[in-house]
Amino acid sequence: MSEFDWRSPTAYKKMLNAEATDFAWEYLRRNSDYREDYRNRKNIGSIAAADPIFRQQWGFLFAADPDQAFDAQTIFWAPEVLPTVLRVGCGRATAYSRHYDVDVDELSGADLRRASDGWHAVLRLGGGTHRLWLQRLPTRRTPIILELPLDADFDLQSRAAYRLWSGIAKRTLASHSSLPLRRRQRLTLAIRALDARNEGNSYRTIAEGLFGASRIPQQSWKTHDLRNRTIRLVQTGLSLMRGGYRALLRRRHWGMESTLEAE
Repeated sequence: MSEFDWRSPTAYKKMLNAEATDFAWEYLRRNSDYREDYRNRKNIGSIAAADPIFRQQWGFLFAADPDQAFDAQTIFWAPEVLPTVLRVGCGRATAYSRHYDVDVDELSGADLRRASDGWHAVLRLGGGTHRLWLQRLPTRRTPIILELPLDADFDLQSRAAYRLWSGIAKRTLASHSSLPLRRRQRLTLAIRALDARNEGNSYRTIAEGLFGASRIPQQSWKTHDLRNRTIRLVQTGLSLMRGGYRALLRRRHWGMESTLEAE
């Protein structure tokens, strides 16, 4: 990846405001197998196809350009890999409660797309990003309901539903971020280490670029703590790129959490 200068923290500055889904995409788009799959689909003209094989292998619904960062395009993650995708249905108006309208007609074409299992929308509202799965589009002024299955992901979905309700009701939440700042900093450092390794740099060169050459000893490098830390960062980045990015989408199941906490 030549898009970033991995030695420069400012080149990755926008990652400090990224969410878990953004980091997942940033790791995946560095995967050479995905990049090849995208090129092949583009060559045969099926770049927008949402076939089951693609969905199962990569975890999202429509092919996304690996040359574009998370903030340059909309990524439609599949509900089976991202529990915070909310299932939306149509309800009936009741006399005892005022319902809220979400006018999907106001969504831009880039944020509303149709797949084989219905419509998928990415709604930016109230300072947060909300993902909806609709079997059919509601007509104007039709009350909507959210389906929250009582399963292992109920806590994640209920929090996502509350954030959506707060955005529609224009209520202020303390924070919409799903990631603490320190974790975003660690994930960003692992991306820099990954980019450096993908360019073929040695662990020592990576350590000098990440932590400064003055901190790297001339002697005893092989037993130095920064060597071990650099190796862990590279291994974390490689693991996330090769499929571990899915764990970022299921916050309580993060396979890399203990490694990241140690950095």
